[in-house]
Amino acid sequence: MKLVPIFVPDDSEDGLWSIHLDGEPQNEFDKFFDLINDIEWLHNFFEQNNADLHGGFFGSISIGLAVSRTLEEVEEMENSLYDYSEQGFGGRDSNLQHLFKPLNNFEYAITTHQKSKARIRKGWLRLYAVRLAENCYLVTGGAIKLTLDMKREHLQHELKKLEQAKLFLRSNGIAYPEDLNTYKDE
Repeated sequence: MKLVPIFVPDDSEDGLWSIHLDGEPQNEFDKFFDLINDIEWLHNFFEQNNADLHGGFFGSISIGLAVSRTLEEVEEMENSLYDYSEQGFGGRDSNLQHLFKPLNNFEYAITTHQKSKARIRKGWLRLYAVRLAENCYLVTGGAIKLTLDMKREHLQHELKKLEQAKLFLRSNGIAYPEDLNTYKDE
């Protein structure tokens, strides 16, 4: 596994990083946004998960409307991330902690190596990350979450990547943003 800076200012370790799994052509941030912007992939995803799409959690909608809704949501998420990067991740209201929240909805304390998620409004799009500090997150992937729980196979896969990244950070002594210095120029 490698750690790749996504939105990281030259003079800081704070910002958004991503894992790049061994043997994969892209880091998880780029992979997620490439997939989620692919209309054909989205159509296939909603066809394969049609029962969840019509399961009532988000109401029963057509596949076409689900694709459109996802594309709008991903654009809003991308814009939010770019806004944070342009603001330099500084200041009281411009840090990533405003976008990323603990993965567990009933977890109120903020901790190091905390499993986190970013989502827009009450949407179904999720960007998963491990938190190092209030303004430093390591993206492990993303998904469309159509169900209340995380029991679906594609969501379980995302949970495994979160845990894998957490273990990598711990085993390499990476607890703070400044510990990422060794990975910045690889």
